[in-house]
Amino acid sequence: MKKYCKAYFLKDLRQFPDWSEQQDESPLGDEDVVYLWDDFTVVKSPIVPEKGIIWQHVTPEWQDFCKSSLKFEIPDDLRYAY
Repeated sequence: MKKYCKAYFLKDLRQFPDWSEQQDESPLGDEDVVYLWDDFTVVKSPIVPEKGIIWQHVTPEWQDFCKSSLKFEIPDDLRYAY
């Protein structure tokens, strides 16, 4: 069960060297906001995380990019849920 996500502009995630996104009928632009979940998947909407997945290639390199470049981490006050 996913518990935490954080919003980012897509342009920031596209900085990852191996980035490729799953596209549907509507292309996404750099200024679109997407959501990075605690399992390191990326979706279009935080409401229904199983739909609108645009990134699910979770690798150690991706996790490192999220932590170091995007500064993604679960806030201290929410860590108790894990």
